Amino acid sequence: MEFEKYINGCIDDAERTPEITVIEFVNVFNKWAKDCHNFVKADRDKLKELTRKDSEARKILKQIYAKYCTLKNRKNYRTSNGYYFYGGTYNAGSELEKSLKVSNKIIEVFTLKIKNISPSRKYTVIKKGQIWKIDTVENLIGNGKWNFDLL
Repeated sequence: MEFEKYINGCIDDAERTPEITVIEFVNVFNKWAKDCHNFVKADRDKLKELTRKDSEARKILKQIYAKYCTLKNRKNYRTSNGYYFYGGTYNAGSELEKSLKVSNKIIEVFTLKIKNISPSRKYTVIKKGQIWKIDTVENLIGNGKWNFDLL
């Protein structure tokens, strides 16, 4: 696994819009998760190797988060536990529904639901210097309310 493999063809950080930041993050993350899935699928015993704190997969995931997400304590996130599957942005869609400007430095980006796979999501994207970074993500639950989720 090499980080460059996942970001090949991506837009330079300072040129990414909030919407492109979300699309690229979801696509890059899902490529990484698919590779992890295939790694374990080929040999189930490799799950322990994949989730080790010093594993190559976890190092790449931390680079993905550093590129696309705000720096914050994300205890219990994938970067701290190494799991690539279930919940959060795993299998999330990257097709945009709309974006709303909250302020000059905060944009909410909404993605469409993928029927029977992934709910609609709302990403809060914050401008840090000249770069847009994802701060939080929420998913739309059955009662029409937004619920906190893990990246």
